[in-house]
Amino acid sequence: TVVTRVKWLDPPCAVCAGGEEPAGFPTELRIGGTANISANDTTAYCSGVTPTAAAASRGAIMTNGSPSIIAPPGGTALDENVPVENFSSFLFSDADIAVLKSLARARGTYYQGSQTWTSPPPSGIVFVDTVSGNPLTSSSPSSDLITVDMHGNWTQGWSGWLIVAGSVQINGEITLSGLVYAQNDLTFHGLGSGSLTGAMISTNRKDTSSTNIDTEDTGNAPIRYDCKQVRNGG
Repeated sequence: TVVTRVKWLDPPCAVCAGGEEPAGFPTELRIGGTANISANDTTAYCSGVTPTAAAASRGAIMTNGSPSIIAPPGGTALDENVPVENFSSFLFSDADIAVLKSLARARGTYYQGSQTWTSPPPSGIVFVDTVSGNPLTSSSPSSDLITVDMHGNWTQGWSGWLIVAGSVQINGEITLSGLVYAQNDLTFHGLGSGSLTGAMISTNRKDTSSTNIDTEDTGNAPIRYDCKQVRNGG
């Protein structure tokens, strides 16, 4: 019997961008529209874990429109140019990714290649792999670059860990709880009741594109930091 403990992530931010981008090209984080990102609910903190920012980036953070960004107590709303070594504690290693991939395979929630979802996949651990199944790296061929496109009206919600060896695009009234983890880029374009409770992480392994959080005028794309829901997948 082989026993493996899955690594818990305790991200210090509701939206965390960067940490694995090619050297010399720090990730940019863009927040616009009426996006709402908050990390001030102390009841959602894990014991011994206090977030340092609502949004953090390895590189610059740019805002436009009228977003609402609420800092944790004693922290900051936006934390930019974060040293790369500060990311290591809340990123999955390749060994962690291999374990998560095997768990998703065992429960039938493993996918390969780009996906378009207009309704939620099964809740729990969901893993979307490169086309080849090889780990995503800065030298991966363009044929291995994938995007998970999530759009539509998901009022029934989804909870779990979504791990993507590529990019994630979320558009519409999509309600999520837990962790969204993209090894490349992440775009969250909320509409109406679209929201996430937990955390979003993009590591930008392949390229220097930015992570984007914004909304239509009719929504406010609330992202609420919740360490407990990150740990247990909601």
